[in-house]
Amino acid sequence: MVIALLMAGGKGTRMNSTLEKPMTMVNGKTLIGHVLSALQGSSLVDEIIVATSHHSPETTLHIKNLGFRILETPGKGYVEDLSFILSHDDFQDEIILTITADLPLITCEIIDLVLEEYQKSSPPAMSVMVPVEIFREHDLQASLVLENLVPSGLNILRGKDTEQDEEVLVLDKIELALNINSPEDIICLEKLRGNSRR
Repeated sequence: MVIALLMAGGKGTRMNSTLEKPMTMVNGKTLIGHVLSALQGSSLVDEIIVATSHHSPETTLHIKNLGFRILETPGKGYVEDLSFILSHDDFQDEIILTITADLPLITCEIIDLVLEEYQKSSPPAMSVMVPVEIFREHDLQASLVLENLVPSGLNILRGKDTEQDEEVLVLDKIELALNINSPEDIICLEKLRGNSRR
């Protein structure tokens, strides 16, 4: 069984907005709405769970109204909140696809591609990375660069432990590079949309 764990409990301080980051409107839809649509369209995801915290009460209410299962986390940070979630017995032997709520261009096809690649690999975990060149090409700010690769915000784990042997999957896709962390990222998204219409 594949459980998609949508992480939506962060503060989003770089957005300089009173609005919670997952609730930011992009292309007529909330950021989290774009990711939920992609997860719902996936043919390989069996269940969607949204992880929120006291930092994101409006997001929690919005997700409850949509009828998705919610897990409340301490809101201490991505890794800490993920460890807290995986300590639940529910996740003992499941395949957990973790994804951040700030990837508005993500598609169900990319999610399925990642899961298909995971099924072919032998390590229990998979980290999805994007070449740093994509960031340079689109004037995007990479938050972390590891040997010319940037973490995408989409990963796969198995079971309860966050520390696992992992395969690194490198995908040359702007959809995985453009996560919205600042107003500048929204401007970049608008530019991309303008170019794609030409």
